[in-house]
Amino acid sequence: MQAKELNIHRQGIIPMLIFVQALVLFPLWFEIPIWVTASTIALMLFKFLSYRLQIKLPAWIVLIFVFSALAGVYFHFRTISGRDAGVSLICLMYGFKLLESKSYRDAALTLFISFFIMVMAFLFNQSIVMGLYLLLAMIAILSGLVALNSIHGFQGLKHLSKISGVALLQALPIMLVLFFLFPRLPGPLWAMPDSSQGGTGISDSMSPGDIGSLTTFDDPAFRVKFESTAPSANDMYWRGMVFSDYDGFTWREGVRSPTRTTNIPNFTSRHQYKVQMEPNQSRWLFGLEQLATSPKGTFLFNDFTWRRPRKITTQFSYSAEAVTYDYQGVELSVTHRNVNLQLPATGNQRTRQWAQELFAQSSSTQDFIQRTLNVINQQEYSYTLTPEVLEEEVVDGFWFDTREGFCEHYSGAFVFIMRAAGVPARVVTGYQGGEYNPYGDFYLIRQSDAHAWTEVWVDNQGWIRVDPTAAIDPSRVEADLRTRATRRDSWFSDKEFGFDLPQGFIQKLQLRWDAIKSFWDDSLMGYGQDQQNNWLSKIGIKSNQWRFLGYGLVFALIVSGLVFGLWLLRKSSKRDPIEKYYELLKTKLMKQEVIISPHLGPKAILELLQREYPELYKKYSTPIKFYIALRYKKVSDKDNLLQRFKTQVKAL
Repeated sequence: MQAKELNIHRQGIIPMLIFVQALVLFPLWFEIPIWVTASTIALMLFKFLSYRLQIKLPAWIVLIFVFSALAGVYFHFRTISGRDAGVSLICLMYGFKLLESKSYRDAALTLFISFFIMVMAFLFNQSIVMGLYLLLAMIAILSGLVALNSIHGFQGLKHLSKISGVALLQALPIMLVLFFLFPRLPGPLWAMPDSSQGGTGISDSMSPGDIGSLTTFDDPAFRVKFESTAPSANDMYWRGMVFSDYDGFTWREGVRSPTRTTNIPNFTSRHQYKVQMEPNQSRWLFGLEQLATSPKGTFLFNDFTWRRPRKITTQFSYSAEAVTYDYQGVELSVTHRNVNLQLPATGNQRTRQWAQELFAQSSSTQDFIQRTLNVINQQEYSYTLTPEVLEEEVVDGFWFDTREGFCEHYSGAFVFIMRAAGVPARVVTGYQGGEYNPYGDFYLIRQSDAHAWTEVWVDNQGWIRVDPTAAIDPSRVEADLRTRATRRDSWFSDKEFGFDLPQGFIQKLQLRWDAIKSFWDDSLMGYGQDQQNNWLSKIGIKSNQWRFLGYGLVFALIVSGLVFGLWLLRKSSKRDPIEKYYELLKTKLMKQEVIISPHLGPKAILELLQREYPELYKKYSTPIKFYIALRYKKVSDKDNLLQRFKTQVKAL
């Protein structure tokens, strides 16, 4: 009955609704088309003007605007489904709903819809900052609901926020139970088919300068947590792509196909680890050499790389294993040999001739590899991010003339030399190294750790890793380039703030923040079906035993409901101090053998004492009169009178 009597023209209700809608839509304004953003702002402004100036639009005009908005979304996106089109349409309809709100029911529905529209921001941004912002938006919506159901309207912001905060805390236990126990869908909750975030990282081809351009990007590529001991920095080569096709300038993937685990050589396990990848708009995964079985939902190819069916548009975690293969007696197939010996028919003749002459002087493939590395190490080859640009005869120009370059120059030239001498070889790209984060017990691999190296086929040893860059600059393996770039950048100086900071303060702060972000992304935003199954398996519930999960969910909800109900009962049973001490007064009277019927009020008790117990009347009349004054009269100094009442009752 009360809801029907309330209207939205009470103090501050309309401005409150507009404020809540602006707060909910704010993070979406940066993701939807600008005309949709402008339209939602215009709708809120018109609602405010109609509230202040008592302007009322005819229903047929509003209907025209609604259909125009629907047509605008369709012609802009050529669809009304999908993430971007759907969010744009919902934002517009949300604005129109507020514009036509006239009753309590309309306002309540607008606020309830706000809870669902609020979480759409996670479709674009799942950061901790966004989570904190949406928590603020949730408190604002709850405050709006409290104000809407209050006869005083939007008064007492502190009081409204307190009630909203208490309601949020009361719902927290049930929210946690549902989060951890409610069955999860496979895949990330916030992934959408048309997510279009820009990706960074290594590409699906390699030309001179491609990887060197990534050294200025300090963005995380992925994080790795080892189950036991971690390998040394020299062995942290994170394999991503293999290039075997060369056109004289660019390296690309060659012929490859998915492989069966029965077709790979025998292997022994070395390291177990878990990878948390950042969105990069690619399909390939990275793993510590060497790779064996592929993670769930991925494919292992015959060049020992992993692929996913879909692009990585959200946080993606997987478990992996590093192994050591036994190539004793394993021969390279004719197809693979031909693929990894392919070179353009012409070009770079000086390098071809040089490679063949050096191979003829070598006693074995390994001797040939070492002789080539000795040339890099002993002659004037340099390691630079700004080498001279070569457009023709790239390998000849680098190997004999400029002798300067980044890792892609050395790896590309090295594979060319191997192939020119008849030794199968290929280029591998990925990342090398990683920064250990002691606060999260994981290794952080950044885009600046991108690297290229090579693999050479040696009989009875298989594909062996050779990093020609290490021959000219061993620190590229021992200490990654990101660290050196950081030391050159004054932004990371601990004395940049005008006062001395503890040694390494900024770096430690960054590592702590990254550990928090990793926990947020992996444990909260990335909590999916696999994570739930892993967590439940630790308490003895297997993934196919959903009935136990249902029992646990029901049990947890019942327990939460009982605890919450008992808390409400206990809270409701608590009386205010006035009532508490009045009950104490009556208890003391009954101990004096005064019979007090339940229906007797304080004035009737006073008359009873005056008539039948004159001695007790002298002692009890004053505190009873204090109670009557506190409960039924307006007093100027209520706190002082209450204190006197309590003192007199205690003294009886």
